[in-house]
Amino acid sequence: MLQLSGSLYENLVSATVMVPFWQWVLVKFGKKIALFVGLIWYIPPLIIIATVNGNLPVIIVMAIAAGVSLAVAFLLPWSMLPDVVDDFRAKNPHCVDLEPLFYSFYVFFTKFAAGASLGFSTLCLHFSGYRPGSCEYISAVARTLKVLIAPVPITLLLIGLIIFYSYPINEARRKELKMELEGVVKSWEVELEENTL
Repeated sequence: MLQLSGSLYENLVSATVMVPFWQWVLVKFGKKIALFVGLIWYIPPLIIIATVNGNLPVIIVMAIAAGVSLAVAFLLPWSMLPDVVDDFRAKNPHCVDLEPLFYSFYVFFTKFAAGASLGFSTLCLHFSGYRPGSCEYISAVARTLKVLIAPVPITLLLIGLIIFYSYPINEARRKELKMELEGVVKSWEVELEENTL
């Protein structure tokens, strides 16, 4: 447990340090490419962490490598949400001031998914025989932890990437949205001037 809690710090520190790098990748190559490259980078460290037993230096290096990818998970969803809001606004120009709805749904479902995953993992550990405070080694618990560390997240990650592949907003669409929204804002300004005269 000390190994995993220690590797968590390396994971979070490397994620924090790598945010500027992923911001650069995002600007240079686009959000979609940055997300695919960054999240696919997460798979090898997960596999190695789950398969290596008792080799602390390898676990620390893999935790740092996983943190490099974790920065993408922190940065990209928040940078994509304004594009989704802009796309909705361009398609529905009469629906105004719905940004809080988009952001609150994003935060709610993020927190809901975190809670559901904690509940799922707790149930899995319970059914595998884990008892808090128990000092005995149970092989089923170790096997369950390995499954929860690598195969489950990798499967969910691949499903998410398949779904994300159909994400319609690429760099060209973002430029179109910017022009469309500038036109909408100009029409609102003209309409406002006519109404005030």
